[in-house]
Amino acid sequence: MRNIVFICLAIIIGLVPIVATGCQEEVKEVTVGNKNFTEEYVIGQLMKQVLEENGFTVTLTSDLSTDILRGGMEAGDIDICADYTGTAWMTHLGHDYTPGVDNNQIYQKVKEEDAGNGFVWLDAIWNNNTYVLVSWPDFVQENNLQTISDLAALYKSGADVKTFVGLEFSTRPDGLPALEEFYGFKVPENSLMTGAPGASLLGLENHECDIAMAFGTDAIIAKYSWHVYQDDNAFWPPYDLVPYVRQEVLDKYPEIEDILSELVATFPGGGEPATTALVSEGQKVWQALNAKVDNDKMEPDEVALEYLIAKGLVKE
Repeated sequence: MRNIVFICLAIIIGLVPIVATGCQEEVKEVTVGNKNFTEEYVIGQLMKQVLEENGFTVTLTSDLSTDILRGGMEAGDIDICADYTGTAWMTHLGHDYTPGVDNNQIYQKVKEEDAGNGFVWLDAIWNNNTYVLVSWPDFVQENNLQTISDLAALYKSGADVKTFVGLEFSTRPDGLPALEEFYGFKVPENSLMTGAPGASLLGLENHECDIAMAFGTDAIIAKYSWHVYQDDNAFWPPYDLVPYVRQEVLDKYPEIEDILSELVATFPGGGEPATTALVSEGQKVWQALNAKVDNDKMEPDEVALEYLIAKGLVKE
C-alpha cells in the first residue's frame, strides 16, 4: 500500500511542471523598425509603445535607411514598420510615377501589389510628407489663395511673386519646371531664388520671399503657422505614412492589425478615404509632433507617450 502511495505522489509531482508550463502565457515578441529622421522616430515609438501596452515584447531597430529598412522586412529581421506610399510605389516596387494619381489610388496600388510580396499594408495616415509650397498666412489672405491652382493663377496674372526653392528642386524632373508645365504657369527669372536645402525656409522666415519650397510635415511650418498650398491636381506623388506587417507575423498575431488600426484612427481620416482637407489636417498634426522634437527638444519616446496617453491608447 505504501508503495502505491509513493508511486501516486511521484506521478503527481511529475505532472506539476507540465501543468505549470501549460498555464504560462505566450510571450509575444515582434521587431519594429524605423528610418533615421524625426517623423520616423516618432512613428516607431508610437507603434512600439501601443504594442507593448497590448502585451507585446517589442524590439525597436532604429536609424535605418530606406533600403536597409525594406531589406530587413524582406529578410524577416524586422516584422513591422511604417513607410511612405510614394516610396513604396517607386523605390520598393520600381514603378514610374504619372502625375494625377491621388492619395487613395497610390495607397491601393501599393497595398494590392505588395501583398504578393508577403506584406500587409494597414490603414494609412494621411500626412503626405512630400514637396509643398508654403507662405505666410497674410499673403494667402491678401491674395485669396488656398491651392496651387490658385497660386498658378496669381503667377499668370503677372504679379511679382518672390519664390524661393532648393537648387536641386529648380531642375529635377518632379521639381519646379515640371510643376510649372503641369499647372500652366511660369515663375519669372527675376522673381526666382534658389539655394541649398533649407535656404528657402530661412528666406521665408526672414520675409525675403512670398513663396518657399518645403516638405509637408516640416516642423517649422507649425512654428510659424505657415499656409501649405494644396496640390489640388495631384502633381506630386503622395507620400502618406502607412504601417505594414509581414504576412506571416500577422498570421501568428492577427490582433496586431486591430492594435495598429486603432492607432491610425487617432489621426485625421484614419481608416477613411483621403480628401485634400484630411491630408491638410494630417500634415498639421505631424508638423506639431515633429515640432515637439525639433523645436521643443523633447525625445521621440516622450512625444509618442504624451500622444498615446492623450488619445487613451496608453494608461498614465
